[in-house]
Amino acid sequence: GIRGSMEKILDIIDDYIIILNLDCNIQFCNKKLLSKLGYKIEELKNINIEKIFNDSVSLNIDLIKNNKDKNLKMDLELGCKSGEKLLIYGEFLLDDFKGKESIFIVGKDLCEKSYIREDLENILDNIQLNCWLKNIDGEYVYVNESYAKELKDDRLNILGKKTSDYWDEKMCNKFIEMDKEVIQSKKYQLTQSYSKQGDTDLWVETYKSPIFNKDNEVEYIFGSTKDITLQKKLENKININNISNILMKNNSKNGVRDLLNNLGENILNYFECDGTSVMLVNKEKSCLDVVVNCGKSNTYKDGEEILKIDLDKINDLDDIPYLNNINSVEEIEYEPLKKYMMINQIRNIGIYNITFNSETIGFLVLTCFDENTLRFNKFDYLKTICDNIGVMIKSHTLSKELQSEFEKRRKIEGELELFLDISVDLIARVGAKGDLKYINGYWTKVLGWTKEELLSMNIMDLIHDDYKEEYKIIIEEGKFDTGCIVNKLRCKDGSYKWIEINYKILRNEGTFVLTAKDLSEQRKQKKERKALEEAIQMETLKNEFFANISHEFRTPLNIILGTMQLMQRNIERSKITWDDSLNLESHINYIKQNSYRLLRLVNNLIDITCIDSGYLKLQSGNYNIVDIIESITLSVAQYIKDQGINLIFDTNCEELVIACDPDKIERIMLNLLSNAIKYTDKEGFIYVDLYADDENVKVSVKDNGTGISKDQLGIIFDRFKKIDNNLNRKCEGSGIGLSLVKSLVELQDGRIYVNSELGVGSEFTFELPITFIEEDSKMISERKVSESSQIEKCNIEFSDIYS
Repeated sequence: GIRGSMEKILDIIDDYIIILNLDCNIQFCNKKLLSKLGYKIEELKNINIEKIFNDSVSLNIDLIKNNKDKNLKMDLELGCKSGEKLLIYGEFLLDDFKGKESIFIVGKDLCEKSYIREDLENILDNIQLNCWLKNIDGEYVYVNESYAKELKDDRLNILGKKTSDYWDEKMCNKFIEMDKEVIQSKKYQLTQSYSKQGDTDLWVETYKSPIFNKDNEVEYIFGSTKDITLQKKLENKININNISNILMKNNSKNGVRDLLNNLGENILNYFECDGTSVMLVNKEKSCLDVVVNCGKSNTYKDGEEILKIDLDKINDLDDIPYLNNINSVEEIEYEPLKKYMMINQIRNIGIYNITFNSETIGFLVLTCFDENTLRFNKFDYLKTICDNIGVMIKSHTLSKELQSEFEKRRKIEGELELFLDISVDLIARVGAKGDLKYINGYWTKVLGWTKEELLSMNIMDLIHDDYKEEYKIIIEEGKFDTGCIVNKLRCKDGSYKWIEINYKILRNEGTFVLTAKDLSEQRKQKKERKALEEAIQMETLKNEFFANISHEFRTPLNIILGTMQLMQRNIERSKITWDDSLNLESHINYIKQNSYRLLRLVNNLIDITCIDSGYLKLQSGNYNIVDIIESITLSVAQYIKDQGINLIFDTNCEELVIACDPDKIERIMLNLLSNAIKYTDKEGFIYVDLYADDENVKVSVKDNGTGISKDQLGIIFDRFKKIDNNLNRKCEGSGIGLSLVKSLVELQDGRIYVNSELGVGSEFTFELPITFIEEDSKMISERKVSESSQIEKCNIEFSDIYS
C-alpha cells in the first residue's frame, strides 16, 4: 500500500537515498544510487553500510540522534561494484520506515551539496498543493494533509476509497476520464477547470502523471491540484501581464508614478486593505522615500524613524520574520515599527520587498485597521506584483554609471548571442545510448518537433538511414572524441535537412555534446546561385547572339538596298528598260520596303542589346524640345496625309529648353507615330500634344483607332510581346518597338504610360524632367538634319506599314 508507494516515490527522486536500521544495516537504496554503485538491492540489503564506505566511516547513532533537529551532514565516499569511488554529500536524519525508527541518508553528488531537500513526505505534507497517489483501479494509496482537509476526511480513512466516494457524478466522470488518458498515453496531463460554487468563481489547475513499474507499465497515478482563482482574478483586475507594455508607453517619470498609483488603488480595492504604500531605497540619504500612498496611508503619523535604513543589511533580509507576510502588531518585535503601528492604530501589516536582479530597491506595504485583515494572503501573487514594480522603478532609479555598465554588458551579451546565432544553430547533450537529455530551442525551429517530443526520442530516430552506421562507428569505436560530420536529420513533416554536427564525447560521464548548424538554406542558396549564374550566362549568350546576328544581317541588307538604289537610278536615267507588264518598279519598291523593315528590326535588336549591356550612351545637350517634337511631326505629316489620316499638332508653349538627346527623342516619336498610323483607319485623326508645367514636359500621341483591350495594357511595353488585333492586318511587328521606346524614355529619367479603350482609341504619353546640363550653358536652338536623312529614317520606321 502506502509503504510500497513510498519506495516507488523515493525511486523517482533525483537524490541518492539510503535507509538503514539502527544497527546501520542497509534496508533500502533507491534506483539512482543502485545504478550509480552498480549493485542490485538484493546484494546490499541487510549488510552493514561500513562495508561500502571507502574511508571506513563509523556512524555514531547517538550523534545522529543529538542532531535530530538540525540533521547531521558530511561528505561520504562510497565504493562502487566496479571499484570506482562515488563522492557524495550526505544528510542524516531519523524517521520511521516500515513502522521502525530508521536512519535516512539523503545524498547528492559532492558538487551539488548546496542543493538540500527535505524528506519527500514532509515536502508533500507542507507543500501548498493537494497531492495524492492512486492505483490503476482508482483507489487512493496516498494523500497529503492538504488534500485530506480538502476531502474533509481522515487520511487513513481515505486510503482504499475512490473518487466517486468524495465527488459528484460530473466531477467524478471528469477525473476518471483524465486518469484513463494518463494510463493510455503514459504521459502527464495538465488542465485548468472552472466551476461556480454559489456566487463564488473557482479556478483549479490539475496535474496528473503516471508512475511506472519495472515492466514500464503504469502502476500508479500521481496527482495534484492548485487553486488558481486569485491568479485569474488578478490577471483580470490588476492586469499584471500588461505592466511591461504599459511601461514602454509611459516611460516618463510621471507616467511611472501614475501607473504605480493606479496599481496601488487596484491592490487596495481587491485585497480589501485600508492602506497601500510603495517605499523606495534612497542610497544617498540611507532612508526610504514614500512615492505612493493610497487609502488611509495618507494620514499616517510619525513615520520618520522607520524610514531610516542600514544599507549594509538592506539586501540580506532573510532573517526578518515579519517580511513577506501578514503580521499583527503583537507579532512585530522591531520596536520602531511596533510603535508606528500603535500610533496609527494599525492592527495588521504586510511588508513585501521589491527587488530587481536580487537587489532590494523598496517595499510594498499593506495595512489594516482594527481586526480587518487581508482578504487574501498570497505571497506568490503579491511577490509577482513586487517584481513588476521593481522592473518599472529600477528603470528610473539606475545611476548613469550603472546604466552605462548595463549597456556595455548588454552589448557584449548581444554580440555573444549574435555570434552563437551565426556559428551554431543547435545545441544538445546526448546520452551514451543516444537518448536526448537536453536541447536548445533551435531544434524545434529547425526540425519542427516540440521539445517534449524530441526529449522522448533517440538521436538515431532522427538520423537518416544512410548515415546511421557512421554515427555508430564514432560512438562505439571511440577513436576520436571530437570531430565533425555532415548528415541529414528527419523533420516532423517527414522531410530531411542537411546538418553539420560538431561533437565532443565525454566518455567518463557517458554523454556527448553536440553543436550543429543547419546547412539546408546554405545548400538551397548555393543551388539557386548556380541556377542564377547559368541564367546570367544564358542571357549573355543570348545578347551576344542577337548582337552578332544583327550585325550579320546589316551587311547583306546594305548590299540589297545599295543594289536597289542603283537599279532605281539607272531606271530614272533610262539605262534600264523593261516591258510595262513586268511592273519592275513596283517590285523594287517592295524589296526596298521589306529591306527597310528588316533593317528596322536589326537596329532595334542592336539598340536593345546595347541598353541591356549598358553600352548605349546618350548624346545629351540643352535643346528646344518644342522644336524637336514639331519638326519630327511635320516631317511625317505628308506621309500621314497620304494614308488618308488627319494629323493635328498642339502645344502650350513655343519654346522650352531641356537636357535631352534629340536623336533618341526622334526614335521615340517615329515609333509612336508609326503605331498610331498602323491602328488608325482612313479619315481618322492623330493628335500630337506637348504640354509643360514647372517640373515636366509631357508629349502625347493620341489616335481614334481600334484601341487596346484592358487585359493587354499590362503587357504593351513588354519585350517581344504585341497586341493581337485581328480587325487590322495592315501592319505587323516584332514586339520590340514599344519596349525600346520605354527604355529610351527611362534612359533620359522619364516615364511613359498609355490610356486606351477598345474601339475608341489610344493615347501614349511620355514625360521628361525639365533639367539642364550645366557644362553646356550655350543653348542649341537648331538641329541640322538633311531632308534625305529624315526621309530615310521615316521609311525605315514606317516600313512595316502596308497600304
